[in-house]
Amino acid sequence: MLPIPTCYAEPEAPTRARWAWAEGSLTPFRSHAYLFAADVIAPHEVLPPPAPPTCVANASSPPLGMRSAPPLGGLAAGTVELRADGSLQAWTIENSSPAGATKLARLDDAVLGVRAGGASRLLRTHPPHGLAGVDRLHFSGAMPFTRLMPQDAAFAAPLRLALFGRSKWKVGDMAASASPALAFTLVATNPSATESLELGLFFSLPLQLQRGVSRAPGTAEDGGHRHPTATEALPCFDACAANASCAAWHFAPSDGCVIYSDSANVPPARNSAEEGAASGVRGVWRRGRSAECLTLARDGTHAAAGNATLCGGAEVNGEVVAPSVSGGTAASLKALWEDFAPDGVLDGGGESAAPLGALAVQVVVPPASNASVSISLGWYFPHRDWMGSEVVGNQYTNLFSDAEEAAAALADHAAAALDVREWQGFSETLVGADTSVPVWLGDTLLNSLHHTRSAMWLKDGRWRQWESFSCVNVDSVHNDGERHVPYLMLWPEGLPSKMRAWAAGQLPDGMIQEQLACGCMDATPARLDRPCGRVMGDVSAMFVAYAYALWQWTADAPLVASLWPHAKRAAQWQLDRAAEGGGLPLHLVDTYDGLELQRYNISAYSAFFHLLALRAAEALARAPPVNDTAFAARCAAGAAAARQAVQAMLWNGTAGYYRSFSGGHATMADSLYAQVLADSLGLGALTSDAQVASHVARVVRTNASPYGLLVQTGREGFPIDNSIWMMANANVATLMLWRGTPPEEALAVAEVMLRWWRSGLNDLWNVVAVSTGVGEGQDVGCAGYPWANSHYGYYMVAWHLLFALSGQAWDAPAQALRFAPKMAVPFSLPILVPRTAGKLTAELTDGSVRYTLSIVAGSSLTLRSLRVRDSAPDGPWPRHLAPGDSITWQGDVAESTS
Repeated sequence: MLPIPTCYAEPEAPTRARWAWAEGSLTPFRSHAYLFAADVIAPHEVLPPPAPPTCVANASSPPLGMRSAPPLGGLAAGTVELRADGSLQAWTIENSSPAGATKLARLDDAVLGVRAGGASRLLRTHPPHGLAGVDRLHFSGAMPFTRLMPQDAAFAAPLRLALFGRSKWKVGDMAASASPALAFTLVATNPSATESLELGLFFSLPLQLQRGVSRAPGTAEDGGHRHPTATEALPCFDACAANASCAAWHFAPSDGCVIYSDSANVPPARNSAEEGAASGVRGVWRRGRSAECLTLARDGTHAAAGNATLCGGAEVNGEVVAPSVSGGTAASLKALWEDFAPDGVLDGGGESAAPLGALAVQVVVPPASNASVSISLGWYFPHRDWMGSEVVGNQYTNLFSDAEEAAAALADHAAAALDVREWQGFSETLVGADTSVPVWLGDTLLNSLHHTRSAMWLKDGRWRQWESFSCVNVDSVHNDGERHVPYLMLWPEGLPSKMRAWAAGQLPDGMIQEQLACGCMDATPARLDRPCGRVMGDVSAMFVAYAYALWQWTADAPLVASLWPHAKRAAQWQLDRAAEGGGLPLHLVDTYDGLELQRYNISAYSAFFHLLALRAAEALARAPPVNDTAFAARCAAGAAAARQAVQAMLWNGTAGYYRSFSGGHATMADSLYAQVLADSLGLGALTSDAQVASHVARVVRTNASPYGLLVQTGREGFPIDNSIWMMANANVATLMLWRGTPPEEALAVAEVMLRWWRSGLNDLWNVVAVSTGVGEGQDVGCAGYPWANSHYGYYMVAWHLLFALSGQAWDAPAQALRFAPKMAVPFSLPILVPRTAGKLTAELTDGSVRYTLSIVAGSSLTLRSLRVRDSAPDGPWPRHLAPGDSITWQGDVAESTS
């Protein structure tokens, strides 16, 4: 594997705990291995930093699911990815995070295996040495599920097997979506009309002996003591098991065997590249309360203390049956597999301090019958820490009493079927057979929810999220705003706790501070909820827009009233800054910090956010919970002055575009992002629709590349301009849709960048913030490849495309829902309001258009008004629509195409 020079993208297995980047501080051209990139850089040109690479043209990518896969697990509760080769990667269930143990753990001995018709195989195309895997696996994934379909000569045709990895997610119910658990279900149909079929599933969990994971000396106050005779990992494990005072152990050839005795201060785990390195925490395997479960219990108050449980279950022809469930423990995966493979049964499961535990589930499938066997994994690690100095805990400990209860929540087949069907109702509005959303867009949006894996829901109810696992700020307002649509629509309970924290950190002059913890450039912040950051153009402004969104989309009057004093002061800060610049604020940083736009007096990006802040503040000031008409007038006057300044200093009337910054002629691809937010919130044009349309047309002409819009053109001497930031394509397409561009033409702009990640790099569940550009000026990596910030939220602005396609306007205070669809009849388009998902369909019938609004998932929706342009259903009003309910009415054909 050859390295791809990057600024700060994460490798597969970062080798530091409680740290910001992957290795040490930020260094340009730091060589991180982008998975399966061996053919991208010419081998003879691989040079030490800071030399740029020589890249191979038309380099191939691995199949989808190899570089990343849907993270399985509960919302903000920990996850693991089931990859296309059957490996289980990127574990975070043991409180892994940039502030705790290694960000992403690797457990190679965690494997799934199947037994069917007398043959047993591990579900791996490259299994651990000496064990039999399958010939091939067919992968598919759609959040929060994964499917593997094995093919192997040992499984006689026409037998077909499918393994599903699943999570429990519910639209509009954050608590129900936060189960610290996942499940694997093996499904088969017995093809024989006369003979029964034995169907079995095996899952091993190597949490007690984690190979390639270090807990090296010097990472905790308890430095441990060396065991003189243990010269390998397994004897070191045994030495800990035999010592009643041992809390954890570590082995590496360079360190020997180290035993730790302080159970409250176990060193954090981190990945290690040293051959033979391994470590673990003291614990014991025992039968669960249910005979179908096996539990690992760990004492202590450190972050890895708690329990994990495996439970089994089965169904035949849709009816729950009592399968054969057996547990086992052993010193190696090989021993467990050789126990399972002959008959599908494990001989063990009693109390044991062995390194590995496993569960096996087997059922006899009658002739010509369908069956499934499942193993659920629950976990309960209550002592989430923050940099070893503060225990912040996990919200799921308020929902579950232990891991077995969590595992049981995923093991209930009837409940699981209902959960899956409800989520399917939502997902099919994006990727179903009848949706009018293009497959590449719906698939990208649905799977963008992988971003939830970086969220934290703490025991005291605070909802927090990393900017990324690379740049480890917490809840930067500008980044939060870029990813907020699906969070606010699917699980809106999280935003208020952030708003209150941002408000509490407001400075005396009214400025909202950038974020709730500062890391990124140096190290992980030492404490959480210590507001800090830079002076920015899209932070105080975004806070004001957020406050208005909470009113417009949730009608939470008490919350909005409590936030208004802070929003008012933030808007006043905008006005004060603008007074120094002739109507626009001067020298502000923004989320496009790499462009250094603060070096110029005025930037279009911050100018439009200033206009957004004043428009949102004016609208909120006139809302009933506030009713501050004097301040509304002040904001309107400030906005008028700002528009005049934009015209004078930024609008190029000859070429028909907004200059990126005053005094220059550069074209920034995403300078009008604030207008996207205004459109979605129903706030109208911040300047003029004609100028916005002219500007985005120029962007499409001058900034295009095969991988996405170049962030900026027309400025010399700044190589960073020749890069692709993942917001611009979707935002430009959204602006085009709202201004009448035909949907095919507008969506083609978004498709360039989104399709490259989905079908070019095949990295659908790890879209970065910035990728590299093109041509001779491209000197920061291979063209179109990741450059900065793994698992990032920039591209989630694409959710605004849904509002633009349907022309949706949701007025929660009035309970009024309006649409102005951009697609010709017939169509079926998603609708989203907080806690509720639905769809709007239109079809031609007998010279008219039949509209149907259907609720498909989440909470009930109450409407007092509903319109598609000028067509509205008859009363009576209000209407209360639960999931499964719908309203149908007729509209005029001519009006539907206006």
